[in-house]
Amino acid sequence: MIRAALPILALLFAACTEGESAGPLRVDMIGEPTAFDRPLAALPSRSDALLLNATAQGLVRFDEEGQIEPAIAQRWIVLDEGQTYVFRLNALTWDDGTAVTARQIAQQLRNARRNSRLAPLLADIEAIEAVTPQVIEINLSRPRLDFLQLLAAPELAMRVENVGLGPFVFADGYAPDGEMVLLAPRREPPEDEDGEIVAPPPIAPSETVELRFRDAARAVARFDTGRADVVIGGTWPTLVYAEAIQPNSARLQLDPVDGLFGLAVVEQTGFLASPQNREILSLAVDRGQLAGLFGAERAEARLAIVSPDAQGMAVPVGPPWANSTMELRRAFAREAVANWRAANGDIAPLRIALPDETGSRVIFAVLRTNWAAVGVPVERVAWEDDADLRLLDRVAATESAIWFLEQFRCNRGLPCSDTYAELLDQISDAPSERVRAIRVSEAATELQGITPFIPLLRPIRWALVSQRVTGFTPNRFASHPLDRLAPPS
Repeated sequence: MIRAALPILALLFAACTEGESAGPLRVDMIGEPTAFDRPLAALPSRSDALLLNATAQGLVRFDEEGQIEPAIAQRWIVLDEGQTYVFRLNALTWDDGTAVTARQIAQQLRNARRNSRLAPLLADIEAIEAVTPQVIEINLSRPRLDFLQLLAAPELAMRVENVGLGPFVFADGYAPDGEMVLLAPRREPPEDEDGEIVAPPPIAPSETVELRFRDAARAVARFDTGRADVVIGGTWPTLVYAEAIQPNSARLQLDPVDGLFGLAVVEQTGFLASPQNREILSLAVDRGQLAGLFGAERAEARLAIVSPDAQGMAVPVGPPWANSTMELRRAFAREAVANWRAANGDIAPLRIALPDETGSRVIFAVLRTNWAAVGVPVERVAWEDDADLRLLDRVAATESAIWFLEQFRCNRGLPCSDTYAELLDQISDAPSERVRAIRVSEAATELQGITPFIPLLRPIRWALVSQRVTGFTPNRFASHPLDRLAPPS
């Protein structure tokens, strides 16, 4: 069991200081808090990920610039060109005063390799060994220079009995349906020095974080009226709220993330049963129109499922119609749809599930207009209802193309093929990096042909940040550790 939280609230205002000190950092997270009792076995929501990063940590973590920094591990070395990783742990203790050991951490990583949602991405791990009580060695079946990025994922935050070793503790406890969580910096327990108990220094209000979970409209309104210092967790469908208050460029921050933003094909009957028809839907979308409505200077159209910027492919893979004009694409789509209807009858309206946000209206309007132009009717359904197509918005955990491929394994409930499953398996058996890159491109090509997903835009994460708050830097992984943000003075 990890050290219990100190009586933080009793300490918050225990010390008197000259003058008035700054208050807590007020952060509004767009989303709803949920329980995360088993982070290793679940894919956390954005709210969960933020809390996990604040109250727990893995061997390493992302800093405010999206770079890897020490966490439970004090330092590490990379051997064999990225095939062996050796970590030395920081001197940390559990609640009973015993040291956190390499054996304990190694066992949690082994569990994650077998049982977590990240298990497919951890398949390259051959062995995890506690070399000494403070040293862990991880051996991979092949070099992986993105391995540290994977270890920094929130799912690999180490927790025992729902308590971790992050920079913060829950000062008020944590209720899954609670609207506000007060976070306070973790303190070492009182020490016995020459028979005297030396208590840790009092916690100043400026060291704490008031974290609230809000819908986008309320979070932006609170920021605009000065009741929140930072708003994080924004996405394309919620960007319209931030723009409504006309923030300047210094206040509205866009993270240059990569990943998936588009429609997952969650029903495979009728018109959607055919990969050719799913591709017809993809080529009929005018992504330039969608990007223009969201802001062409910040939106990037995406035609390929695997990002062209992803690492580890021999060549980028895109659809065969990528260089065709919108006019030619629509003409082709109209003919294909007409032929299908002549052979199979009318197409039932495709049900599209989008978040209940104002920006979703823009997405639906473009899809409805584009697909109506080629003869495919659609309707919007509530997010919790059954659907044929469902918006997927996910930030890539690493820069590797493998991350994209793993999102569409055949056990995910999306269109798949035996060929794709076989190609994924062959990647791990590649005898060289060159062969591996070729196989990654082959798998990406097969995935593009199956079309389990219709990419629309490069995803974004946006934030509103008071100009008096320091420590916020837009970055590739939308990583903004709360302990690096300084409240307004």
